[in-house]
Amino acid sequence: MIRKWISFLLRCRLENVMAAGVSLCLLFFFLSTRLFHVFHFGLLDFLFIFLPVGVLAAKSVLELLFGRDVENVDTLNYLAHFFRPLLRIVRDWFPFLLLSACYYSLYNNLVLRINPHTADALLSRMDAALFGDQPSFLLQPLIRPWITDVLNLVYFSHVIFFPGIALYFYLSGQIPAFRRLMMGYLTLFLMGITSYIFVPAIGPEKFFADRYTTDLHGDPLLKTADYIFRTGHVSFDCFPSLHVGIPLLIALYLRDYRRKWFLPALAYVFLMCCATIYLRYHYVVDVLAAFVFAPAAYFLNNAMLRHWPGERLGEAGRTDEKPPATAPAEERLSP
Repeated sequence: MIRKWISFLLRCRLENVMAAGVSLCLLFFFLSTRLFHVFHFGLLDFLFIFLPVGVLAAKSVLELLFGRDVENVDTLNYLAHFFRPLLRIVRDWFPFLLLSACYYSLYNNLVLRINPHTADALLSRMDAALFGDQPSFLLQPLIRPWITDVLNLVYFSHVIFFPGIALYFYLSGQIPAFRRLMMGYLTLFLMGITSYIFVPAIGPEKFFADRYTTDLHGDPLLKTADYIFRTGHVSFDCFPSLHVGIPLLIALYLRDYRRKWFLPALAYVFLMCCATIYLRYHYVVDVLAAFVFAPAAYFLNNAMLRHWPGERLGEAGRTDEKPPATAPAEERLSP
């Protein structure tokens, strides 16, 4: 029986095994700390997955409703053709939706139930050692409403940037590229959650709340969005900054599949670094840590995909300019 289970797991997609394993671990912590009594779901981070999945589902439904003559199609065949693409979308994207749910399980301070020792004092001392004072304090004379508005737009654009790139690869039929990108995201995500448990930090905006002398003035609409983010976002998720780490990871994959997009992606990473520090979400050491975590996730993900039984995805589809719409026969994944 054990051999059969092991054999079954080794034949499963790696992202499914990872998502299920982490979900079970977090479920254990969740139940053991009795947080299930006060658990709340939120849509903020689910947007990473809901956005592309919603687009794909709408596209499939429209094609099925208006792309074929339903009067001459048998009912069972029509239903099969109707649900098959939707089920395929769920299969391909569900592990990442599950991991988003796992991330949001940290919302009710699950991190502090596991490790109650916060690291803000240590991280802020490291910043002070590097710059002589807190960077967010040093930036106060430079605060301008238009700068705040621009960097708020940059910071919130991560909700569209990552799923947009993943959706592009998925719709263009570059499934190996899509899975490498999403698996890299999943790997970085898990590394980030692990780090948040060992190094929980709430960030300078709250840790130094009584020491700021200048408010981050900006457009009322963006200030409302900023308020929603600050009140609904997961706490103690500073080290590393995944707002920087995820775009950096995407840039590494764009270097493999769309090299012309690599430098614009790096420019976006730079703007995100500025936004996270200026808006007081992260310490500088959080941003520096992202430049360690993202490449580590990139190489670790490649190694796992090369060595996982049945996978041939580690280097699949790499090209400097235009990758083929589908991978070579030996690199194609089993359905």
